[in-house]
Amino acid sequence: MRAQGFHATSLDEICSAAGVTKGGFFHYFKSKDELAQAALSRFQEGRVMTFADAPFRKLSDPLARILGRLDFVEESSGGTKGLTKGCLIGVLAQELSFTSAGLRSVCHEIFLRFAEDIEQDLSKAKAKYVPVIDFDPKKLSLFYVALFQGSSLMAKASAGNSILVDNIEQFRAHLKSLFGDANITAAASSVSLVGI
Repeated sequence: MRAQGFHATSLDEICSAAGVTKGGFFHYFKSKDELAQAALSRFQEGRVMTFADAPFRKLSDPLARILGRLDFVEESSGGTKGLTKGCLIGVLAQELSFTSAGLRSVCHEIFLRFAEDIEQDLSKAKAKYVPVIDFDPKKLSLFYVALFQGSSLMAKASAGNSILVDNIEQFRAHLKSLFGDANITAAASSVSLVGI
């Protein structure tokens, strides 16, 4: 589903990849929608674990954590030399939002949880460093999630990650305009000291 989308992935393909019969499939799932919900849950749990153990989490400075997160996302998405596989949540939200209220709701909640994680560091960074331009951490975190999702989609459409990396760098430049050069430079040096 992540590679082909929900509708383009047949039950036969799913059963073949899992090594089960259709009867076996329906023993575990009532429908393909129910499987998609389970896949979303598993994908989200995997992303949470990946990000929980990421090197940027070890940084004490919240602004450094934000910059380290951007580095981590660029690298884990394949950088400019790779091609992101995209985000299953984004793929299913894009494809099913108008046809499956249940899956749309699940995707929405996951996006909000990702944004809340970023929002915590943005709020702490705003409290520690007086921003040059005031901003709402919640709105900025939602902007970041939207930027990443849209950039992943554009990367897949262009068959290259340049747009994803460029847009993350634009977000970094936006942070610089909010926090100022000196604060970003100081935080970035913390990131490089840890070797992220």
